Amino acid sequence: MRRLRHFALLLASVSGTAHAQTAGELLAKARAALEENGKREPHWNWTSTESTVVLNGSGREQQRLPVVTVESVVRKDGRRCNAVLSWGDGVPPYKLNEDADARCSGQDPVEPPLSVRSLLNSANAALLDTSGDFYLIAIHQDKARLRDAQHEVRCTASVQGVIKLDRATMFPMHVEGKLVDSGCESSTPAELHYGEEPITKPVPRALFKGTTFRMDFSLQQDRYGNPANSYWISTAQHWNGPVGKAAGVIVHNRRFALIPVLKSGFLIKDIETTAQEFGVQSSTRFDSIPK
Repeated sequence: MRRLRHFALLLASVSGTAHAQTAGELLAKARAALEENGKREPHWNWTSTESTVVLNGSGREQQRLPVVTVESVVRKDGRRCNAVLSWGDGVPPYKLNEDADARCSGQDPVEPPLSVRSLLNSANAALLDTSGDFYLIAIHQDKARLRDAQHEVRCTASVQGVIKLDRATMFPMHVEGKLVDSGCESSTPAELHYGEEPITKPVPRALFKGTTFRMDFSLQQDRYGNPANSYWISTAQHWNGPVGKAAGVIVHNRRFALIPVLKSGFLIKDIETTAQEFGVQSSTRFDSIPK
Protein backbone atom coordinates (compact mmCIF):
# COMPACT_ATOMS: atom_id res chain seq x y z
CA MET A 1 0.00 0.00 0.00
CA ARG A 2 2.85 2.36 0.84
CA ARG A 3 4.45 1.62 -2.57
CA LEU A 4 1.17 2.39 -4.34
CA ARG A 5 0.88 5.73 -2.54
CA HIS A 6 4.47 6.57 -3.47
CA PHE A 7 3.78 5.66 -7.13
CA ALA A 8 0.65 7.85 -7.16
CA LEU A 9 2.57 10.81 -5.74
CA LEU A 10 5.28 10.34 -8.37
CA LEU A 11 2.70 10.35 -11.17
CA ALA A 12 1.13 13.51 -9.80
CA SER A 13 4.51 15.21 -9.70
CA VAL A 14 5.36 14.27 -13.29
CA SER A 15 1.99 15.31 -14.70
CA GLY A 16 2.22 18.62 -12.88
CA THR A 17 5.45 19.54 -14.68
CA ALA A 18 4.14 18.55 -18.13
CA HIS A 19 1.34 21.11 -18.35
CA ALA A 20 0.41 22.41 -21.78
CA GLN A 21 2.02 25.75 -22.55
CA THR A 22 -0.29 28.67 -23.12
CA ALA A 23 -0.11 31.10 -26.03
CA GLY A 24 1.18 33.77 -23.64
CA GLU A 25 4.00 31.53 -22.40
CA LEU A 26 5.03 30.63 -25.95
CA LEU A 27 5.01 34.27 -27.04
CA ALA A 28 7.22 35.14 -24.07
CA LYS A 29 9.75 32.53 -25.26
CA ALA A 30 9.50 33.94 -28.79
CA ARG A 31 10.29 37.43 -27.47
CA ALA A 32 13.37 36.03 -25.73
CA ALA A 33 14.43 34.27 -28.95
CA LEU A 34 13.99 37.51 -30.92
CA GLU A 35 16.10 39.37 -28.37
CA GLU A 36 18.83 36.73 -28.49
CA ASN A 37 18.81 36.76 -32.29
CA GLY A 38 19.43 40.52 -32.26
CA LYS A 39 22.75 39.94 -30.50
CA ARG A 40 23.97 37.97 -33.54
CA GLU A 41 23.23 40.74 -36.04
CA PRO A 42 26.79 42.18 -36.00
CA HIS A 43 28.02 39.01 -37.76
CA TRP A 44 25.73 39.52 -40.77
CA ASN A 45 24.98 41.85 -43.66
CA TRP A 46 22.14 41.70 -46.20
CA THR A 47 20.80 43.03 -49.48
CA SER A 48 17.12 43.45 -50.36
CA THR A 49 15.33 43.81 -53.67
CA GLU A 50 11.97 45.61 -53.57
CA SER A 51 9.26 45.73 -56.20
CA THR A 52 6.23 48.01 -55.95
CA VAL A 53 3.05 47.85 -58.01
CA VAL A 54 0.13 50.29 -57.93
CA LEU A 55 -3.35 48.91 -58.65
CA ASN A 56 -6.37 51.08 -59.42
CA GLY A 57 -9.70 50.81 -57.62
CA SER A 58 -10.75 47.95 -59.91
CA GLY A 59 -7.68 45.93 -58.97
CA ARG A 60 -5.95 46.41 -62.32
CA GLU A 61 -2.29 47.34 -62.56
CA GLN A 62 -1.92 51.08 -63.11
CA GLN A 63 1.80 51.54 -62.63
CA ARG A 64 4.86 49.43 -61.87
CA LEU A 65 7.64 51.35 -60.14
CA PRO A 66 11.34 50.67 -60.82
CA VAL A 67 12.77 47.81 -58.79
CA VAL A 68 15.17 49.09 -56.15
CA THR A 69 18.03 47.19 -54.52
CA VAL A 70 19.17 48.35 -51.09
CA GLU A 71 21.81 47.16 -48.66
CA SER A 72 22.09 47.26 -44.90
CA VAL A 73 25.00 49.49 -43.87
CA VAL A 74 26.45 50.33 -40.48
CA ARG A 75 26.88 53.94 -39.41
CA LYS A 76 29.71 55.25 -37.27
CA ASP A 77 27.54 54.97 -34.16
CA GLY A 78 26.94 51.26 -34.88
CA ARG A 79 23.29 51.59 -35.92
CA ARG A 80 21.92 50.02 -39.09
CA CYS A 81 20.13 51.74 -41.93
CA ASN A 82 19.48 51.13 -45.61
CA ALA A 83 21.31 52.57 -48.57
CA VAL A 84 20.30 52.31 -52.22
CA LEU A 85 22.55 50.21 -54.46
CA SER A 86 20.62 50.48 -57.72
CA TRP A 87 17.37 51.54 -59.40
CA GLY A 88 15.81 49.44 -62.13
CA ASP A 89 15.42 52.47 -64.41
CA GLY A 90 19.10 53.35 -64.22
CA VAL A 91 18.87 56.43 -61.99
CA PRO A 92 22.17 56.76 -60.05
CA PRO A 93 21.80 55.77 -56.37
CA TYR A 94 21.97 58.52 -53.78
CA LYS A 95 25.60 59.21 -52.74
CA LEU A 96 26.64 55.68 -53.72
CA ASN A 97 30.38 56.32 -53.32
CA GLU A 98 30.21 58.13 -49.99
CA ASP A 99 30.32 56.70 -46.47
CA ALA A 100 27.42 54.99 -44.70
CA ASP A 101 26.40 58.06 -42.72
CA ALA A 102 25.95 60.07 -45.92
CA ARG A 103 24.12 57.29 -47.77
CA CYS A 104 21.79 56.26 -44.94
CA SER A 105 18.10 56.83 -45.26
CA GLY A 106 15.12 55.57 -43.32
CA GLN A 107 14.36 52.10 -42.14
CA ASP A 108 16.60 49.08 -42.40
CA PRO A 109 15.64 46.87 -45.38
CA VAL A 110 14.62 43.85 -43.29
CA GLU A 111 12.90 45.79 -40.51
CA PRO A 112 9.20 45.53 -41.40
CA PRO A 113 6.91 48.55 -41.05
CA LEU A 114 4.86 46.58 -38.53
CA SER A 115 6.90 45.53 -35.49
CA VAL A 116 7.18 41.77 -34.96
CA ARG A 117 8.40 42.47 -31.42
CA SER A 118 5.16 44.34 -30.75
CA LEU A 119 3.05 41.51 -32.20
CA LEU A 120 4.71 39.10 -29.78
CA ASN A 121 3.39 41.32 -26.98
CA SER A 122 -0.20 40.78 -28.11
CA ALA A 123 -2.60 40.54 -25.18
CA ASN A 124 -5.20 38.64 -27.22
CA ALA A 125 -3.61 35.43 -28.50
CA ALA A 126 -4.67 31.79 -28.69
CA LEU A 127 -2.78 28.57 -29.38
CA LEU A 128 -4.06 26.89 -32.56
CA ASP A 129 -1.68 24.02 -33.31
CA THR A 130 1.27 22.29 -31.63
CA SER A 131 1.87 19.55 -34.20
CA GLY A 132 4.90 19.18 -36.43
CA ASP A 133 7.99 21.35 -36.06
CA PHE A 134 6.18 24.54 -35.08
CA TYR A 135 3.64 26.18 -32.82
CA LEU A 136 0.83 28.11 -34.50
CA ILE A 137 -0.60 31.04 -32.53
CA ALA A 138 -3.56 33.22 -33.49
CA ILE A 139 -3.41 36.96 -32.85
CA HIS A 140 -6.83 38.55 -32.44
CA GLN A 141 -8.01 42.14 -32.62
CA ASP A 142 -7.96 43.75 -29.17
CA LYS A 143 -10.61 46.48 -29.13
CA ALA A 144 -9.79 47.43 -25.54
CA ARG A 145 -6.35 48.70 -26.63
CA LEU A 146 -7.25 50.46 -29.88
CA ARG A 147 -7.07 53.86 -28.16
CA ASP A 148 -3.89 53.21 -26.20
CA ALA A 149 -1.45 56.14 -25.95
CA GLN A 150 1.36 54.06 -27.51
CA HIS A 151 1.26 53.67 -31.29
CA GLU A 152 2.73 50.15 -31.26
CA VAL A 153 0.04 48.95 -28.85
CA ARG A 154 -2.72 50.45 -31.01
CA CYS A 155 -1.17 48.88 -34.09
CA THR A 156 -0.89 45.40 -32.57
CA ALA A 157 -4.48 45.69 -31.31
CA SER A 158 -5.57 46.20 -34.93
CA VAL A 159 -4.05 42.95 -36.21
CA GLN A 160 -5.87 39.72 -36.95
CA GLY A 161 -3.35 37.06 -37.93
CA VAL A 162 -1.17 34.06 -37.12
CA ILE A 163 2.40 33.56 -35.93
CA LYS A 164 4.31 30.35 -36.55
CA LEU A 165 7.07 29.63 -34.03
CA ASP A 166 9.96 27.30 -34.84
CA ARG A 167 9.74 24.57 -32.20
CA ALA A 168 13.52 24.13 -31.94
CA THR A 169 14.41 27.79 -31.38
CA MET A 170 11.02 29.42 -30.60
CA PHE A 171 11.77 32.09 -33.22
CA PRO A 172 8.76 33.57 -35.12
CA MET A 173 9.53 32.00 -38.52
CA HIS A 174 6.31 33.12 -40.26
CA VAL A 175 3.91 35.99 -39.56
CA GLU A 176 0.85 36.92 -41.59
CA GLY A 177 -2.32 38.85 -41.02
CA LYS A 178 -4.60 41.76 -41.78
CA LEU A 179 -5.14 45.18 -40.25
CA VAL A 180 -8.80 45.07 -39.27
CA ASP A 181 -8.76 48.51 -37.66
CA SER A 182 -6.94 51.83 -38.02
CA GLY A 183 -4.48 51.60 -35.10
CA CYS A 184 -1.42 51.38 -37.37
CA GLU A 185 -2.20 54.57 -39.27
CA SER A 186 0.24 57.41 -38.69
CA SER A 187 2.34 59.99 -40.52
CA THR A 188 6.07 60.55 -40.80
CA PRO A 189 8.37 63.28 -42.15
CA ALA A 190 9.67 62.55 -45.64
CA GLU A 191 13.08 63.54 -47.00
CA LEU A 192 13.62 63.43 -50.77
CA HIS A 193 17.06 62.74 -52.26
CA TYR A 194 16.56 62.87 -56.01
CA GLY A 195 16.06 66.53 -56.85
CA GLU A 196 12.37 66.80 -56.06
CA GLU A 197 10.78 69.75 -54.30
CA PRO A 198 11.02 69.27 -50.51
CA ILE A 199 7.95 67.94 -48.70
CA THR A 200 6.97 70.26 -45.86
CA LYS A 201 4.20 68.16 -44.31
CA PRO A 202 4.34 64.62 -42.86
CA VAL A 203 3.14 61.91 -45.23
CA PRO A 204 0.97 58.94 -44.20
CA ARG A 205 2.54 55.52 -43.74
CA ALA A 206 1.03 52.85 -46.00
CA LEU A 207 -0.52 50.90 -43.12
CA PHE A 208 -4.22 51.60 -43.59
CA LYS A 209 -7.08 49.46 -42.36
CA GLY A 210 -7.47 46.53 -44.75
CA THR A 211 -3.73 46.03 -45.36
CA THR A 212 -2.64 42.39 -45.54
CA PHE A 213 0.92 41.23 -44.92
CA ARG A 214 3.16 38.18 -44.85
CA MET A 215 6.69 37.89 -43.44
CA ASP A 216 8.88 34.79 -43.73
CA PHE A 217 12.10 34.34 -41.75
CA SER A 218 14.91 31.86 -42.49
CA LEU A 219 17.76 30.72 -40.26
CA GLN A 220 21.17 31.53 -41.73
CA GLN A 221 23.64 28.89 -40.58
CA ASP A 222 27.07 30.09 -39.53
CA ARG A 223 29.59 29.01 -42.16
CA TYR A 224 31.99 27.69 -39.54
CA GLY A 225 29.40 25.59 -37.71
CA ASN A 226 29.06 27.86 -34.69
CA PRO A 227 25.34 27.96 -33.76
CA ALA A 228 26.01 31.01 -31.58
CA ASN A 229 26.52 33.04 -34.78
CA SER A 230 23.62 31.63 -36.83
CA TYR A 231 21.02 34.28 -37.55
CA TRP A 232 17.29 34.46 -38.37
CA ILE A 233 16.48 37.08 -41.00
CA SER A 234 13.37 38.17 -42.89
CA THR A 235 13.96 36.70 -46.35
CA ALA A 236 10.56 37.53 -47.86
CA GLN A 237 7.86 40.10 -47.18
CA HIS A 238 4.59 40.80 -49.00
CA TRP A 239 2.44 43.87 -48.30
CA ASN A 240 -0.88 44.69 -49.96
CA GLY A 241 -2.57 47.83 -48.70
CA PRO A 242 -5.39 50.12 -49.79
CA VAL A 243 -4.63 53.76 -50.55
CA GLY A 244 -6.93 56.71 -51.11
CA LYS A 245 -6.47 59.56 -53.55
CA ALA A 246 -2.77 59.98 -54.30
CA ALA A 247 -0.70 61.91 -56.82
CA GLY A 248 2.55 60.15 -56.01
CA VAL A 249 4.36 57.42 -54.09
CA ILE A 250 7.62 57.79 -52.14
CA VAL A 251 10.02 54.83 -52.23
CA HIS A 252 13.42 55.10 -50.52
CA ASN A 253 13.41 58.90 -50.53
CA ARG A 254 12.42 59.10 -54.19
CA ARG A 255 9.03 60.37 -55.34
CA PHE A 256 7.20 58.78 -58.25
CA ALA A 257 4.26 60.62 -59.83
CA LEU A 258 1.16 58.53 -60.43
CA ILE A 259 -0.33 59.04 -63.88
CA PRO A 260 -3.23 59.39 -63.81
CA VAL A 261 -3.73 60.52 -60.21
CA LEU A 262 -4.96 57.55 -58.19
CA LYS A 263 -8.52 58.06 -56.93
CA SER A 264 -8.38 54.87 -54.87
CA GLY A 265 -6.49 51.62 -55.17
CA PHE A 266 -3.87 49.36 -53.69
CA LEU A 267 -0.11 49.44 -53.16
CA ILE A 268 1.60 46.07 -53.38
CA LYS A 269 5.20 45.65 -52.24
CA ASP A 270 7.35 42.50 -52.31
CA ILE A 271 10.76 42.36 -50.65
CA GLU A 272 13.28 39.55 -51.16
CA THR A 273 16.42 39.50 -49.00
CA THR A 274 19.70 37.60 -49.18
CA ALA A 275 22.21 37.53 -46.34
CA GLN A 276 25.95 37.05 -45.97
CA GLU A 277 28.27 36.80 -43.02
CA PHE A 278 30.78 39.61 -42.71
CA GLY A 279 34.06 38.52 -44.22
CA VAL A 280 32.46 35.60 -46.06
CA GLN A 281 32.33 35.49 -49.86
CA SER A 282 29.79 32.68 -50.30
CA SER A 283 26.09 33.27 -50.92
CA THR A 284 23.41 32.06 -48.54
CA ARG A 285 20.70 29.66 -49.71
CA PHE A 286 17.16 30.09 -48.41
CA ASP A 287 14.89 27.06 -48.20
CA SER A 288 11.16 27.65 -48.57
CA ILE A 289 9.02 27.59 -45.43
CA PRO A 290 5.76 25.60 -45.58
CA LYS A 291 2.70 27.77 -45.08
